[in-house]
Amino acid sequence: MELRHLKYFLAVAETQNIRSAAQKVHVTQPAISRKIKELESELGVQLFDRLPKGLRLNRAGKVYQKELGAVMRQIDDANERIRQFAHNEYGSLALGAPDFVLWEGEITQCVNHFRHDNAEVELEVYSDTPMVLLKRLELDQIDGAFLYHFSDLSSEYVVQPVSQDRLVLAYPTSWTTDISPAISIASLNKLATVRLPRSADPFYHDWQEALFQELGWKPAVTQWAHGESTMLGLVASGNGVAIVNERHFSRSSKRIKYTPLDCIPQTTPLNFVYKKTSDNPSLKSFLAVLNGE
Repeated sequence: MELRHLKYFLAVAETQNIRSAAQKVHVTQPAISRKIKELESELGVQLFDRLPKGLRLNRAGKVYQKELGAVMRQIDDANERIRQFAHNEYGSLALGAPDFVLWEGEITQCVNHFRHDNAEVELEVYSDTPMVLLKRLELDQIDGAFLYHFSDLSSEYVVQPVSQDRLVLAYPTSWTTDISPAISIASLNKLATVRLPRSADPFYHDWQEALFQELGWKPAVTQWAHGESTMLGLVASGNGVAIVNERHFSRSSKRIKYTPLDCIPQTTPLNFVYKKTSDNPSLKSFLAVLNGE
């Protein structure tokens, strides 16, 4: 089956007339009749009722016309997009990132700068766990991802440092006493804590667990949440404290307070990861903005 078989069928289905269809697709009547018969033979289904004065689309033909119409529109859209892409009128860029990375700061400014200079580029952003984002990157579903902690990658990938972000302690405003940055480990051990389970982000969890063990902090976990935004929701509800990335607090909440901790000066590294082999010109443009070029 060839694409022209389908185009000829749609022309005949629309006009219900071999001559009109032949004129529409610029072929002879015998040629279009032959292609319709070949299509029906391959499908093993009659698509038209043969009448003394022409053809009439039957029930199977109507279903096929509807299904093919959607497919052909997708093909036409794809053809048009690739023509525009070839003339540098169109492009696409798919990125992955934790949602809070895009609220404020240098990443937001980078995206805004990129959009300003590349208004015709279609931009998609996916928010998910590092494992899912890396899988998307491996499958070429995204062009690059902003990630904190992840497994060692092969030489196929470029890992570009972006920033070092602080960890801060979030706690409910409903607690009448403010928590001091100088709070002791003994006092932290008494606080109900909301944590991210290992299954949600194993590499970050293990890094954080090693840090807590070094400090002697054994969090009294009362709630588990599969994402830092959800952790903060539980903190806002008064369920306990949580260690989260400082970027969350570019978007304030009246129900949450936060403080850096003197006992945790360590920062968590944010990187941009992409494949060396990528030939997407939109990614190259984004990297130029990210690098301040």
